[in-house]
Amino acid sequence: MKISASDQVQRWLVALPPETKKRVRVALRGLARGRGDIKALRGELEGFCRLQIGGLRIVYSQHRGQIIRLEYADSRDVVYETFLKVLHERKNL
Repeated sequence: MKISASDQVQRWLVALPPETKKRVRVALRGLARGRGDIKALRGELEGFCRLQIGGLRIVYSQHRGQIIRLEYADSRDVVYETFLKVLHERKNL
């Protein structure tokens, strides 16, 4: 499966410390194979899934079964609330 990332996720990855970045890259390789701590989201975020890497979360969507789009990434305590704000801003554009 092919993985693409939003600008936010790309900037987030670049800013990570080396050890954390390594863990995230390993988790993303697993995600491409359908493995990892993956969970479908519910409520306002239905249609998206999350990949958990320790205290970090990556919210993603899957398109046509072949492309995974990394939509938003951050720490567990802010990722869902912040991503919801981003989605609402997109709708209001």
